[in-house]
Amino acid sequence: MKKVCIVGCGDGGIMLANRLIKNKEFEITLIDSQTMHYFQPWQLHMAFEGKKEKSIEKRKLLPSKAKLIIKKAKEVDLDNRHIKLEDDTKLQYDFVVIDTGSRGDYDKIPGHKALHDRFGDFHSGSEEASKLWNNVKAFKGGNVIIGPTYPIYKCPPSPVEAVLMFEEYANNKRIREKTNITFITPFPRPYPAEPMNEIVEPIMKSRKIEIATFYDVEEIDIKNQTIKSIEGDALKYDLAALVPPHAGSNIVKDYCDDDGFVKTNKETLLIGDYDDAYCIGDATNIQTSKSGVTVHLESKVVAQRLNGEDAKFNGRTHCPLEVGYSKATFVIGSYTEPVVKLKPSRFNYFMKMNMKYFAWQTLKGKMDWFIDSYFDTTNPHKLNSKINNPKAQN
Repeated sequence: MKKVCIVGCGDGGIMLANRLIKNKEFEITLIDSQTMHYFQPWQLHMAFEGKKEKSIEKRKLLPSKAKLIIKKAKEVDLDNRHIKLEDDTKLQYDFVVIDTGSRGDYDKIPGHKALHDRFGDFHSGSEEASKLWNNVKAFKGGNVIIGPTYPIYKCPPSPVEAVLMFEEYANNKRIREKTNITFITPFPRPYPAEPMNEIVEPIMKSRKIEIATFYDVEEIDIKNQTIKSIEGDALKYDLAALVPPHAGSNIVKDYCDDDGFVKTNKETLLIGDYDDAYCIGDATNIQTSKSGVTVHLESKVVAQRLNGEDAKFNGRTHCPLEVGYSKATFVIGSYTEPVVKLKPSRFNYFMKMNMKYFAWQTLKGKMDWFIDSYFDTTNPHKLNSKINNPKAQN
């Protein structure tokens, strides 16, 4: 039996375990410090619509033959093929897959931890999302600032979704006229990928949302309720929901970058020159979307490679982006294909909202037949060709 250890039991780890269990040559062990699994995209709806948490025990999502250890992993030693746990015990492996995700680093920006404690946010967990909802409900008007504070964060569409969902809330509650909404971003445009920005920016402007680009947050002054930038600008707030800088777990000795993300080959998903160590999901330093869809596809590649196939990850993304008022689009692209300029629609919103009903079945691998077909139909090359050359499709 070959021992496969999956460090981290998030979306990727769960999907990988369910894929590998079919191979009787593998003995699968997952390591995680938490017993519960959360549907993270739902935090936006908790924070701006007051929805209830969607969660389940991790054990219920895993195959019965997979072992789950509820302990924190401290370090992975690639040279000696062992994982050190919080109690200093060591687990040996034949193959290891890192899926430790990312975390908000609130200490990176002075004052951010205090802001988070005051308002909550939509990136840290259910408790924080509920706290933000309580602040949103109590808001009667004033200055609102929403956006990312640092270039590295998970779920690229989420800050845009947040500001558009809040604008809809303020409009429906008839406090929009006495509310000034500003979207801040360290990037030169509201959405980093230009084709999608051609959709997002006009929507923001049509809803009179102010946009502050190249806004690199240096400090948050809680006493004076001001968000200051490195460039010397300052914005006053009465309510703020900011995405924190994200950092990796720094778990792989000598193979993490300055932000703690694992240095990973963008195609093979191997770590360094090792042929027995992989990394997937938010934990990698790969320049692609840190999202559930990305790790879904990465876990499939790793499963294929462990089963002897020469599979490679093509950088495919397919992230839902809700624009408010029951419309949504998807951010679809790959390493070789630019993001598709896909117009928002009610059908896309329907697709996004129904994901919550299939989330657990997807993690168990029971929706692969549908997802594989859907991803083939929405191949970014096909969609870009159709949009850019409509006559060629006739």
